Amino acid sequence: MKISIAISILILLIAAAVGFNNRQTLSEIRVTHAKLVSEAAELGISTASEPGETKGFVTKLAREGGGRAEEAKATARDMIAFALEMEKFKQTGGEPDEAMQKRITDFMDRMLSLDSSQLKILVSEFRASTEMDTETRDGMIVFAIMSLANDHPEEALSIFIESDDLVENGMMSKHLLSGSLKNWASTDPDAALEWVRKNGKKHPDLITDEIKSGLVQGAAINDLERGFALVSELGLEKPDSALVAMARGVKTPEERTQFLELLRKYSDDGKDEGGKSGSSSLTSLADGIAKDGFEAGSKWMADNNLTPSEMEAIAPTIGYSAKSSEKGQWIMWMGDNLGKGVSDQKIRNTVNNWTRTDYRAAGEWLASTPEGPTKTASVKGYVDAVAKYDPQTAAEWALTLPAGEERNSALNKVLRNMPKETTAEQEARESFKTRHGLD
Repeated sequence: MKISIAISILILLIAAAVGFNNRQTLSEIRVTHAKLVSEAAELGISTASEPGETKGFVTKLAREGGGRAEEAKATARDMIAFALEMEKFKQTGGEPDEAMQKRITDFMDRMLSLDSSQLKILVSEFRASTEMDTETRDGMIVFAIMSLANDHPEEALSIFIESDDLVENGMMSKHLLSGSLKNWASTDPDAALEWVRKNGKKHPDLITDEIKSGLVQGAAINDLERGFALVSELGLEKPDSALVAMARGVKTPEERTQFLELLRKYSDDGKDEGGKSGSSSLTSLADGIAKDGFEAGSKWMADNNLTPSEMEAIAPTIGYSAKSSEKGQWIMWMGDNLGKGVSDQKIRNTVNNWTRTDYRAAGEWLASTPEGPTKTASVKGYVDAVAKYDPQTAAEWALTLPAGEERNSALNKVLRNMPKETTAEQEARESFKTRHGLD
């Protein structure tokens, strides 16, 4: 059996460098690779080394005493040859067979097993190659530097900043710089900060707020207070991305409380004009609150005395991220805790999204929900979603709304979605319109 084409493509993108995945840091790639190997084993695909070989794919040259430099050069030659093969394969649009899938995972292991000195050689060999096209070569170089950046970010940054061809590649440079600074700042924020200050003067167009956010996020991993201090220290014109990055790194309720307290102080000190940055970062806390479950998540918000504006910022993402079995509880929470005008729209949007992903669960919850403002807002959201594919059901729900403008608005939405291709369908529309007194 074959690994799914989606997984095969992911391996190809990473291992063959036909398009480095800009959303993944190296640590995430390692996790992804481990999962791929596990899935391959479950599917009966062997990813083990041949008998007698050492895991980590030590080359024959190394085993025979050829040295680490020669091992790196041999790895580079093999990977360049494979990349060229992948270039041709990509053009055919084919699906990798089991043998090729195993070669891809082997190359990933082999590359990730190299030490920093070997990775530097690998970069040099890739750069010197005239066989690969520019896209493939740059992808190979970036992946090698990202491998180095995981454990030696300062060395990776040194190689990068001296590489004019990479510096000019906006997408690659953005990911590599941000990821490297994050890794470095997690262990030595002062050194990473000094590097940013030095190179920010030389390359002001390169060291942007977004890149600096990587430094802030890395420092905040071990010290949230230092992370907030760096937002001010770095003079970020738009601190949104840095605050959001820190919020995404928060893992526990205790860290979430600390982040909230620091964010409030940051806002109280007048550093968050208009509250936009704070609102964006609070939204990023919502995933963790939803994952804690309704009981723990709602208790955390109550214990921390969230203000109406803070709850308003968090509510939409919670409604989206909560598991289906708890969405109803969160919707009722919105009705109880958000202001009338705000809660109506948040509830409506949440039910709309829930209905699109699990219409049966949303419908069953709605049918059992007591009458009141929360149900009225929920019905409107349900009608919004259902009208597009089942106007009849949507009309039945619309008619449960109180007579007046809201009901007419819902019925008009149903009318707009009723079919009108045939004469009979047009007559049905006119009858519906007349029966309910619609304009």
